[in-house]
Amino acid sequence: MQFGEVHIGTWIALFVITLLYEALAVKVVLAIERLQSILVANLSVMLGAMGMGCVVLYTEDANNIIPILAATWLGNYYIVEFEKKKRAKEQKKSENNH
Repeated sequence: MQFGEVHIGTWIALFVITLLYEALAVKVVLAIERLQSILVANLSVMLGAMGMGCVVLYTEDANNIIPILAATWLGNYYIVEFEKKKRAKEQKKSENNH
């Protein structure tokens, strides 16, 4: 592994793949919570494929880990914030119906 040139196209691809990966990871957790076995299995395969794609891309240069880590942090933060807002909205709607 070496630190080398920054290839912006590779960084963008890694960032997008990782954002999608993190979104799917949250979906997997929610599907597990709801015991949706088919969805869990399908999403898990997609997670595996995306993870493998990132590994192939980042092993060419160690600095390619940077967009993966950035997307991981941002993805997790915003996905959880989105879910909190969604649940708050659902709870408010539920309270208004009672």
